[in-house]
Amino acid sequence: MRINQYISRSTGYSRRKAEELILAEKVKVNDEIVRDLSTQIQSSDKVYLNGKLIKPQKFVYYALNKPVGYTTTIADPHAEKLITELVPKDPPVFPVGRLDKETSGLIFITNDGDFAQKMTHPKYEKEKEYIVETNNKLSDESLNKLRNGIILKDGMTAPAKVRNLGSKKYSIIIHEGRNRQIRRMIEAAGAKVVSLKRIRIGDFELEDLKEGKYKKFDKIEL
Repeated sequence: MRINQYISRSTGYSRRKAEELILAEKVKVNDEIVRDLSTQIQSSDKVYLNGKLIKPQKFVYYALNKPVGYTTTIADPHAEKLITELVPKDPPVFPVGRLDKETSGLIFITNDGDFAQKMTHPKYEKEKEYIVETNNKLSDESLNKLRNGIILKDGMTAPAKVRNLGSKKYSIIIHEGRNRQIRRMIEAAGAKVVSLKRIRIGDFELEDLKEGKYKKFDKIEL
């Protein structure tokens, strides 16, 4: 197994991150620092990262229906509830991307760094669909602004796909991942979010998964 893959399988880091660690001379094979990115690891080798012995682990993939009130992180001294509390603790896992505390719905949790990078990197343009309820009905002008791209403090958004589901309820599809993006888009359009739920990432839909529950999946399903 190539060394960057070995590190990725052992730690959850992406293979690109693993290569950075190798070039920074943080990796030893047996008793020697490794600098060659093409190094192959044999079953008898012992690999150390920052002096700690590491071993490959099995990748796991969870789809979670996140409830409101849970923080999307693996550690936060100020958070009352973490989403990692809702999935098995072994092996250790981390969330893919983010949903803010007051947002519910679909989020992936895994220990596969390469998978996480592919799901969140802008170049892959994974669609994310949300159901949004607002305090005021959005005008046709506001809806068109969202569909054409709307100006936020960190720049113009990419065009969103927007459907009206009722007087104050909308489906919004984006492929960007800016912090609290949907909430800020709605505010820029002249309303406030009352509730926000993500129901789809790419082709993977939340469907009937109950709130607070998870299901395992194979990444080839994506």
